[in-house]
Amino acid sequence: MSEHDPEITTATSGTGETSVRLPFSGSPARYRRIALWGSLGLHLYLFVGYWAIRTFLVGEPWPASWVTPALTVASSLWFAHFAYRYIMRLDAQYGSGGGWVLHSTRVKLPWEAAHER
Repeated sequence: MSEHDPEITTATSGTGETSVRLPFSGSPARYRRIALWGSLGLHLYLFVGYWAIRTFLVGEPWPASWVTPALTVASSLWFAHFAYRYIMRLDAQYGSGGGWVLHSTRVKLPWEAAHER
């Protein structure tokens, strides 16, 4: 498999085991889209399932309030945030972002500069 695709790298450990590394081919914007659409799709699936159970099996009129849809949207955004962080961490460790360098920058606020004078 790896001899046909130059993007796939193989490594052999000292014990003779061979591992295959598949690089992530993406950018932070692409990972953000993946996290957002994945979270929205998952929460939509769960929301529709919950609605179907409440409506067809229990027979309750629903939604009775705005709380459940609001919690679903909040949960979806929270999940998308953590999914994006996880995807970026995976990319930094194993993927194309392994060579990224985060340069720190120090910024002095106006009142800090005034104290040094």
